[in-house]
Amino acid sequence: MTHRMGRSRPGETGLVRGCCLGLVLLVGLVAATVILGQRVLAAPDLGAAPRGPSHGSSEVVIAATLAGAASSQLLNGEHASVTLSERDLTLIASARNPSPNRFRNPQARVRNGDIVVSANTDVGPFGVTAVARFALFVNTTSAGTRLTAQVIDYAVGQLGLPGFVGDRLDPRGSDTLNLTALFASNLALKALSQSLDCVAVRPDGVHVGFHRPGVSATASTCA
Repeated sequence: MTHRMGRSRPGETGLVRGCCLGLVLLVGLVAATVILGQRVLAAPDLGAAPRGPSHGSSEVVIAATLAGAASSQLLNGEHASVTLSERDLTLIASARNPSPNRFRNPQARVRNGDIVVSANTDVGPFGVTAVARFALFVNTTSAGTRLTAQVIDYAVGQLGLPGFVGDRLDPRGSDTLNLTALFASNLALKALSQSLDCVAVRPDGVHVGFHRPGVSATASTCA
């Protein structure tokens, strides 16, 4: 009699196992949520504040300064190179911010050959730091030569996001570093942009090279 009472019915065993499995899954889900939440709320490791010389208090002034520097060099040589510092890029990112109400206090830094732009934003009731990494390209078409900034990855805090998620959060993110608009804001710089040698992201900023009309372009201008 005692032996029969000690045996578990199959249904009871399955119920116990199901409850245990559900509890394990719930605990795992809670733990994963806590870990992801901590990474989202954590401050990203962006390093020092944007640095380098400031070439103006607005896009128009920066463009005029770059145009003057490049023109002066081309008077004495076949090639010229100008540099946009992190402080210049920060001003451009602020002026071209496609969603200023959502993304506040943007800052631009050069990191590992790319441009990293961060901004303060909110996820629900929490304040977080959104981060977008940009790569620069020179595109030559029938309409002319353009400098294009393309977002290559996103993150919130220390949590990386898939590209399609980042694009939905900020579908106009690439407008943040609209260097084509910067060049177009000054007639001399716009004309020079048709004689681009190269663009390169260096530790001290973005180097942009130009050549005189009729002279062959060379990537070494941005070295």
